[in-house]
Amino acid sequence: MEIRNHQPQTTNHNHITGFTLIELIVAMAIIAIVAASLWGNFFTSLIKGRDSRRKQDLESISKALELYYNDARMYPTTMPAWGTVFVNPTVTGVLYMQKLPFDPSSPAIDYCYKSTDQTYYQLYANMENQSNAKITPVICPVGGSTTYNYGISSPNVTP
Repeated sequence: MEIRNHQPQTTNHNHITGFTLIELIVAMAIIAIVAASLWGNFFTSLIKGRDSRRKQDLESISKALELYYNDARMYPTTMPAWGTVFVNPTVTGVLYMQKLPFDPSSPAIDYCYKSTDQTYYQLYANMENQSNAKITPVICPVGGSTTYNYGISSPNVTP
């Protein structure tokens, strides 16, 4: 009779740990959902930020125009080139703005300025957020076909 040793045989199994394919797909799906929800909010914030900048730019230009009017008793018929200094052309050393601003989305886009008889002015910008309550589409009245949708003006006229 033969006696056998009944010890369990041990084998060297390399246990590979990691994620299963299903776990990876679920994790990627969750990341995609979160990223998609944040992505929309990100672009909405950018649009609102640029629109806020446009309103601030128009307000700054408006204040400079009122200073000009206090000195000259009229508004300029045309604005200097956007991106340049706004000074009084008849009085040396009178500075109203260091630099007339461009539209924040592109330096190629200008704001629209109108003052036909120098007794009033109208300033227009093109807002991206169409849900703004003051949005009213208007074609720039000065030599252009660009449609602007937001405006401010001197106190004696409506935009």
